Amino acid sequence: MKAQETLKFTVIGGYQFAEGYSIQNNEPFVFAQAGQLTGSWHWEFENGKKGNTHINGATANRVVSNGKNDLFGTMKINMFEFEDSPRESDLLFLAYKAQKFEINGSQVTIKVSGEFTGGTGKYENARGWLTVTSVNGFFEDGKGEIIMGDIPEITEKEVLKWTNDYFKATQSGDALTWANTFADNAFINDPYGSPAPDSREEILQVGENFMSAFKSAGLYPDYIFVDGLIATSKWTGKGITNDGKEATFEGVNVTAYDEKGKIVSHIGYWDPEKMVIK
Repeated sequence: MKAQETLKFTVIGGYQFAEGYSIQNNEPFVFAQAGQLTGSWHWEFENGKKGNTHINGATANRVVSNGKNDLFGTMKINMFEFEDSPRESDLLFLAYKAQKFEINGSQVTIKVSGEFTGGTGKYENARGWLTVTSVNGFFEDGKGEIIMGDIPEITEKEVLKWTNDYFKATQSGDALTWANTFADNAFINDPYGSPAPDSREEILQVGENFMSAFKSAGLYPDYIFVDGLIATSKWTGKGITNDGKEATFEGVNVTAYDEKGKIVSHIGYWDPEKMVIK
């Protein structure tokens, strides 16, 4: 078995359409585009290694009048340029989707979350994540990690432990303990329909906002069902409000983990307005 290695990085870069096809309707307004993407990125790894690569991608985007815009695609990153290895020998593949896609006049802001899906050569079994926020095709805040080596076997018992650790974190009264159960690129929608936090700082703020509403509070699992790296939990919330009243509420969580036990996706189905306070 090949030992795991985690390569953390930051990246800046730019991109543009190389060729594509588009269509537009005016009533209602819908603009759709699909085609090939190209660009150049500069990488800096935590171990001190730096270098540049070209990227080539296939992408599709849709802009609609109600503002619910979409963008998604796949990308080939020419890491052989970074590794100084033979051409086409070290390729890294990325699947990505926009978490934020806003148009304000001539400014287009897109936050993309991507998952590495393998590659060739050194990057054959690569996995991990990347996030960037671009303005008009350029970004300076790219970050992520690439995990190399064999994929470990994760047992149901391990996922069950991670989930119980999450519930213990909700009971801790410490927002940082709760926030540390999440990966840096985690998607959180809790309660369902609420704004998703956009950074680790915002994840921490979600925990602080919840815990500040109580003298003490926590979620307690009624049952947990595990399927692969996904746990579905029915839970009951119990707390003491700041004015000394008892609060109870309940809900269901659907939580997905990475191979390190960090939460990468968390959706909480519950209604704060149905909280019972006595």
